[in-house]
Amino acid sequence: MSPPRDPTLRPYRGALWVLYFAVLLVSIGLTALSIAQALREPARPRAQGPLPTRAVLRVCMTELEALYREQNQRAWALGSEFEGPDPLATWQQWSIDWEERVRDLGDRCRLDDAGGEDAAARAELAAARDALRALNHAYAAQVNRFAQEKGDLARAAAESLAHAREAVSLRR
Repeated sequence: MSPPRDPTLRPYRGALWVLYFAVLLVSIGLTALSIAQALREPARPRAQGPLPTRAVLRVCMTELEALYREQNQRAWALGSEFEGPDPLATWQQWSIDWEERVRDLGDRCRLDDAGGEDAAARAELAAARDALRALNHAYAAQVNRFAQEKGDLARAAAESLAHAREAVSLRR
C-alpha cells in the first residue's frame, strides 16, 4: 500500500499535470504542423508576360510526349536495376526529378492559365500533364509495394546471377 498523499501539495500536483498535458499537446501540434508543411508542395512563382503561342505549345507537346516515353521506359526497365545497391532509392530520386521537370514544363507553357487565344489547347495539355502525374504516382505506389513485398526475392535473384556470372568468368 502506498503512503497517503500530502494534501498541501495538491495544487502543485495539479499544476504539474496541466504542464504535462500542455507540453504534450504543443509537441503533437508542432509535429502535425511539420508534417503538413513537408507534404505541401513548395510555392512556385507564377510566370509573367505574354501567353505562349501555338508554336510554343507544339514544343510543349513534344516535351510532354518525351516525358511520357521516358516514364514508361523507366517503369519497364526497373527490373534490370535490382543489381544496384538501392534500386528503390534510385527510382524515387528519378521520380522526384521527373515530377520537377513536369512542373517546370507546366510553368513554362503556362498550362494552368485559363485565358487567351489557345486556352483550350493549354487546358488539354494540362489534362495530359495531370494524367501523366497520376500515372507516375501509380507507378511509384506499385514500385513501393513490390519493394516491400517481393524486393528481397528480386535482390536475391540479382545476387545469385552476379555470383553465377563471377563463377563462370573465373579462369582455371
